[in-house]
Amino acid sequence: MKKRSIRFKLTLWFSLAQIAVVAITLAAVLGASQTVLRSTVRNYLIGTVEENVDSIDYVSAKEDLPDYIYVPYHDGYLKIDPGYMDVVNDVETALYSKDGTMLYGSNPLAIQTEGTAFSESYTWSLKVDGIRYDLYDRKVNLENLTDGELWVRGVVPETRNTAQLNEIARLSALLLPLLLLLSLLSGWFLADRLLAPVRKIQQTAEQIAEDNDLTRRIETVTTKDEVGKLATVFNRMLDRLQHSFDSERQFTSDASHELRTPTSVILAQTDYILEKDRPAEEYKEALEVVQKQGRKMNTLIADMLDYTRMDQGAERYPFETVDLSALTAETADQMALLGTRGIQLTSDVDDGVMVNGNALLLSRLLQNLISNAYRYGKDDGHIAVSLKQGPDDVQLAVSDDGIGIPTAEQIRIFDRFYRADSSRSTEGTGLGLSMVKRIAELHGATLELESEEGVGSTFRVFFKK
Repeated sequence: MKKRSIRFKLTLWFSLAQIAVVAITLAAVLGASQTVLRSTVRNYLIGTVEENVDSIDYVSAKEDLPDYIYVPYHDGYLKIDPGYMDVVNDVETALYSKDGTMLYGSNPLAIQTEGTAFSESYTWSLKVDGIRYDLYDRKVNLENLTDGELWVRGVVPETRNTAQLNEIARLSALLLPLLLLLSLLSGWFLADRLLAPVRKIQQTAEQIAEDNDLTRRIETVTTKDEVGKLATVFNRMLDRLQHSFDSERQFTSDASHELRTPTSVILAQTDYILEKDRPAEEYKEALEVVQKQGRKMNTLIADMLDYTRMDQGAERYPFETVDLSALTAETADQMALLGTRGIQLTSDVDDGVMVNGNALLLSRLLQNLISNAYRYGKDDGHIAVSLKQGPDDVQLAVSDDGIGIPTAEQIRIFDRFYRADSSRSTEGTGLGLSMVKRIAELHGATLELESEEGVGSTFRVFFKK
């Protein structure tokens, strides 16, 4: 069963459900039919007896009405309309005197009911030879007959019910296979129609796997049901996978390019120093170059690992309520001690600013912005760090009066390994601002840049309250 197709399973379950519904319906119909037929037959019985009672009259002498039936009784005759007292709808009726003597008509249970007292307008049952009969007694009241008591007893077998139920069952037995066949065919057709979009998704997925082509997409499904939503979600997943793989390829390419330079320098220095014996000063200079490039590689690898961790999800960095005021003031004070190239750093921080985030990442964001300001600030310049709390958001800003960023390059400044100033391309890893952008995204913050070449730059981060 596990290896069967969904189409087969849907058709099977649909057919089994139809069979169950039909069986329950048939049982209900037969049960209801039996009740209705029994009630109908009893109504036939009562109605026939009542009509026969109304067809009886008492006369003192025979009349010139040859079609009527005259039964001698006492000093006159019981006059019975022609056609009555016949078997109607399997109902047999008989006319009795008070002492149980049958005067006219027929009763298949005459022997079995002999001696059974009559009861006015009473329906009762009797089973004889495996057949159940319904009986109904009705007293005949005749105004011109004062000395005597007459009764009409009707009898009908329940085989009438059985015959009609058998007919219903026979018709059901003929129609049931046809109905089940139609259900099977309709279920198969319905499953085929419903699963057509799923097969299309499967075919597209197989083609993507065979061709290794993540640019292929599932044809848009016009329906808004679960299948249509599945196709949309599948396409979104492919978009994310393609973006992830493209980013990974680009990252690998960029990282290889960035590592190639220090590696080449290290190899060149070692080749040079090993060519022949060198003075001690040359050995020292070569080792210093190797050390500098090794540290650069170490910093680059550490930054790449941090960036990779952030790409793997925010769950690696649990969020909590962070005192951003204290964190900003502390980080600014520590980095002001650097005093690189005579640059002064000042801060303006509002008290009591709290945000939901990760303190380690927020500290890294601020450090990277300040480091970037030091790197591209002018000698004896100034860096300003500010944290302001507004009515709807919190604004963290880092400004410098350095070289600025050309307008054409501002759109790429947050790309990995991109440096706007080629003259200082040997400084930093090229991941600082890219990490700032990623940290801001993880915190649901927006990042803005305002820069003018030769005047300076301001980076602003807006945190939602």
